[in-house]
Amino acid sequence: GLKGGWNLYGYQLNPISDIDPLGLSMWEDAKSGACTNGLCGTLSAMIGPDKFDSIDSTAYDALNKINSQSICEDKEFAGLICKDNSGRYFSTAPNRGERKGSYPFNSPCPNGTEKVSAYHTHGADSHGEYWDEIFSGKDEKIVKSKDNNIKSFYLGTPSGNFKAIDNHGKEITNRKGLPNVCRVHGNM
Repeated sequence: GLKGGWNLYGYQLNPISDIDPLGLSMWEDAKSGACTNGLCGTLSAMIGPDKFDSIDSTAYDALNKINSQSICEDKEFAGLICKDNSGRYFSTAPNRGERKGSYPFNSPCPNGTEKVSAYHTHGADSHGEYWDEIFSGKDEKIVKSKDNNIKSFYLGTPSGNFKAIDNHGKEITNRKGLPNVCRVHGNM
């Protein structure tokens, strides 16, 4: 409150049923990308995730940032693509999977946003041991599942291909341009 005590009524986004005695909720909402208006929206533009006008651009940005690390570690990374209430898209932080497996839903979209797509990498070249350059059967099950409710699934491959399939399993994007070598630098 005004006298320096805890304000039990000052929760930024829901003053009726929630409390935020330390005033941290708006900061977390801004970092997550969930808010778009007012002070929270302004903070989100500065500290939140990069936002894009298309799902494709969002997925490319996420995979461009993580594909090299995925190759270095020979681990899959995965996350979701979310739509905020102003119609812009952003990706959740990638979560580290196993050598040949990851689950994008371990990085959920924040409350107040809509899950629309997912992305993942395939790690380093397995020299024919795994399906490095194509979607696996497991990948197709994830995108086709009605329970997952996503429109598309994106893939970054060891050779630097950027691919996507829709929720019917049809390829909708296939082009080069992602990192295809292990580069360790401070921006990962």
